[in-house]
Amino acid sequence: MRLYVGRSAIALAGAIATALLVSSGASVATAQQPAAPKFAPQSIVWPTPNDGYLLGSCGNASCLAEVQATHDGGKTWAKAGTTHNPLAMSGEPGLTSLQFANTKFGWAYDPYLEVTKDSGRTWTKVAVPGGDAKVLQLLAAPDGTYVVTSGCAIGTGICDDRPLKVWRAPAGKSTGWQQVKVDVAADDNVLLAAQGSTVYLLTASFTAPNKLTTLRDGKVQATSTLTCADAEDAIVTDLATNGPNRLFALCIAHYGRGQSEKTVMVSGDGGKTFRYDAVPGTLGLGSQLAVNADGAVMLTTVTASLVYNRPALTKSWRYDQSWLENSEHIHDLVWQSPTTAWLVERDAAYTPDTQLWVTRDAGKTWQKTGVHQ
Repeated sequence: MRLYVGRSAIALAGAIATALLVSSGASVATAQQPAAPKFAPQSIVWPTPNDGYLLGSCGNASCLAEVQATHDGGKTWAKAGTTHNPLAMSGEPGLTSLQFANTKFGWAYDPYLEVTKDSGRTWTKVAVPGGDAKVLQLLAAPDGTYVVTSGCAIGTGICDDRPLKVWRAPAGKSTGWQQVKVDVAADDNVLLAAQGSTVYLLTASFTAPNKLTTLRDGKVQATSTLTCADAEDAIVTDLATNGPNRLFALCIAHYGRGQSEKTVMVSGDGGKTFRYDAVPGTLGLGSQLAVNADGAVMLTTVTASLVYNRPALTKSWRYDQSWLENSEHIHDLVWQSPTTAWLVERDAAYTPDTQLWVTRDAGKTWQKTGVHQ
């Protein structure tokens, strides 16, 4: 865990140093105007290859979360608007993630919930459905918005006596929530993915079989069990889809101390059957999965800060260890086009020194990039 020195402590240290210089007769340079705080990205989405949105911080710990937008594929960015909440630290109020269903309609969430209907220019607070305390997951699907909520108060962790709930609002709406009839235990990890009007919901459990539910318009169409390659010591960490009946799941097994065995499970029949695709190498705990329309697959890891990738139409996995400092938190892995993908390094709620990375060759190489105004 990395600890960040508080701003007040830094300011106090600077004041003491200046006082010592003045008392000793040394000359002190005139203070210069501080540089304008830079935008610190936290979450990135691409509803189209040209239109992208970034949730982040103005660089000041007291500011509200901002949204930057690009409409030229990331060449230039401009501030779209400001939300009503700051970015959230772990277990604290605020926002951490962003999703857009299209270029106009989007959500900022976790644990609070806000909506925009004008490309991020204005934001409206939305009450958590069912009177629950927080939003844990959200999916802006073509057939509606799905959220997973918890009644446990923010900062209290898991309440064993309060199962999670899943809700759906019609497409383009922030009202009219209806509870989806799926059973979710308080400690389940709920994973969501959408392809057209089909939504896949996986409840990943440490103590029970992984349950895969297929939904349309919020109604259950089918249920099945998803079993990892090493069923006795494995968990599912992410779910993705890239076409009709094409479903991908990321399993990790024998995990601990920055090591895990990673398997990508692939289904061509909507989750009825899967084949196992083992990822070579044990460095890192498999975290996030992203699959392109052409079949290219990427996955991130925690603790080792690696991005494994398998190009389209190949069976060979690759990764490059040279571009990221080990143990940095990398997240929000997302494809923009068949060759371009993005991710965020570090968390803007804790430090203004977050970083955007981009690959333009399907993961072979990565480069730092900024938010160019």
